[in-house]
Amino acid sequence: MRPAILLLFLLLSTAVSTAWSQPCQKLHTSSKKAEKLYRRAMERSREAMAPGADKEAARQDVEADLLKCLDIDPEFAEAERVMATLLFDAGAFEASRDRYAHYLTAHGGDFIRDHFAWAESARHALDPLSMKQAMNAMQAIPGVMEGPDVERIGRVMKDAEFMSEALQRPVPIAPEPLPSPVSTMEDEYFPSVWLAGEALVFTRKVEDARWQQGQEDLFVTRRNVDGWGVPQPLRGLNTLANEGAASLSGDGMTLCFTVCREPDRPGQGAHKGSCDLYISQQVGGQWSTPFNLEGVNSPAWESQPCLSPDGQSLYFTRGSGKPGRRKYDLFVARRGADGQWGQGIRLGGAINSNGVEMRPFIHPDGRHFYFASDGRPGMGGMDLFVSTMDGNGQWGEPVNLGWPLNTPDDESGLVVASDGTTAYFSREVDGQLDLHALTLPKGASADPTAAMEGRLLDPAGRGLSGGRVNLVDRLTGEPFATAETASDGRYHVPVPMDRAFVVLAEAPGHLLHSESMEVGMAEGRIERDIVLEPLRTGVEVVLRNVFFDSGSAELDAESHAELARVGAWLEAHPTIRVEVGGHTDDVGSDTANLTLSQQRAERVEQALRQAGADAGQMEAKGYGRSQPAAEGTSEEARRQNRRTALRVISAGG
Repeated sequence: MRPAILLLFLLLSTAVSTAWSQPCQKLHTSSKKAEKLYRRAMERSREAMAPGADKEAARQDVEADLLKCLDIDPEFAEAERVMATLLFDAGAFEASRDRYAHYLTAHGGDFIRDHFAWAESARHALDPLSMKQAMNAMQAIPGVMEGPDVERIGRVMKDAEFMSEALQRPVPIAPEPLPSPVSTMEDEYFPSVWLAGEALVFTRKVEDARWQQGQEDLFVTRRNVDGWGVPQPLRGLNTLANEGAASLSGDGMTLCFTVCREPDRPGQGAHKGSCDLYISQQVGGQWSTPFNLEGVNSPAWESQPCLSPDGQSLYFTRGSGKPGRRKYDLFVARRGADGQWGQGIRLGGAINSNGVEMRPFIHPDGRHFYFASDGRPGMGGMDLFVSTMDGNGQWGEPVNLGWPLNTPDDESGLVVASDGTTAYFSREVDGQLDLHALTLPKGASADPTAAMEGRLLDPAGRGLSGGRVNLVDRLTGEPFATAETASDGRYHVPVPMDRAFVVLAEAPGHLLHSESMEVGMAEGRIERDIVLEPLRTGVEVVLRNVFFDSGSAELDAESHAELARVGAWLEAHPTIRVEVGGHTDDVGSDTANLTLSQQRAERVEQALRQAGADAGQMEAKGYGRSQPAAEGTSEEARRQNRRTALRVISAGG
């Protein structure tokens, strides 16, 4: 964030730094008149600190006196120093840069750390060469390279190098602020997008006499044919405390958000720190009473949550240490089989740096991770980065999203809709935080995803709680998304649009359900209720993702994904006994088909044993073409008849 230079700074400006801490006793002017004007400007700034003082009028008076000082003595370093600061605060970055350069070129040894202000004004002027010039001048001062600022100088130099390259290769991005009624004179930030952008939940800072800097509340705006609707407060969640930085689940039924009490006041009850994470569920159109994520929260500062696409992981920011000296890193907590959240674990790999990392967002594709950081070379302030998961499940080296998305000011809170390209974030412009929208270019965008949602039901239409819907890659056999059902059996799971996968649904006391999804079948939002048969003798399920080559008992490579999961399911239910039934179509003789079906059943049984099932749980039987699932001789009928089924022989105890 570009620092606002308060008039308090003017009060401190009379003490001029000769090294890192020692004041210079004599002003850099021989003119008594200039010195008198300078001291009058400093006194005027003191008066402006009184309650009710007209600070803008005071700023104008101070600036007028400083300009008179510099007319009398252009080499009056202290006056030019304060003038450079005022110009920076007014957004006149080139003029500020030139003022810093002028007096520091002559008196740099007396104002050593002012070289960082010189570089900062050059940064905001988009002048990386002057950034380097400022740091080179600082390094040339005797003793600097043996002092405490070496690392900071190096960071500024790396930022200048990055900016130089970024300005030469701008990214084709054109962020636009969201119009009224979303944008107001208040600050709006930390958006959370629902799927393809049907709604945005965001934080708004509203005026409140109890809080010097305002109070944070949660609002939601919904997209309609005319654009974004009037934002509404999230009733039932906003309180007299600060609520903000929310994450909406894919189905819109769960909201994880931050509640902050008075700054760094000890927690009370379940509330552990100044800021804790809470979760609320939408029930009957109303948000339930939020509950504290006690397993995740700590006496530190937790905020800015992001629920993973499958709802099993929670990414968030934790600030450790005393206020003003906190170290902000990104953490993740996992949800256990019992539904409880475990403790937060600091993200490893390349995500966290020695700087500040904030506002994580994982896209529904599960592979693209966006966050803000000031710990890597960039344009300045908090820049936006993306990390992509590699084939080993590790997050890769973060990539700066470049200019003009990133600027010398703060950018944060990037979220990306399910299409992988529509994004929203918050940006500060002239001290005002607003939500912005943009279209991500190739290289920064995520993979497009759809969504499958509905309910797991028993045959009577009752919702099954405690169930799971697992998506398994057909080629690798690796599960990549899991959704747990709510109390009414409702589930929501993001699905890829660019690969084939297996859908396996299960619930306690019920038989597995199997489906196959081909590339391109998933688009938009797929409404699908899945009925699971109770575990009782005689019920049967078709393994729809088990394939054989024509006339062969050799399993196709894409069959292993489903068989691995079914074998693991049988291993987890050791009292169940099933028949593995092989069925063929009507092509060929009865004898040949009977033999082939028996061989296929035995091959599936073998694969299930290899996946964990016990041999005593299964028996293989071939039925040939004697039990067709569909009548007729069409290719579709024959496809349905060529199948492998599991029939429960005994459900066990």
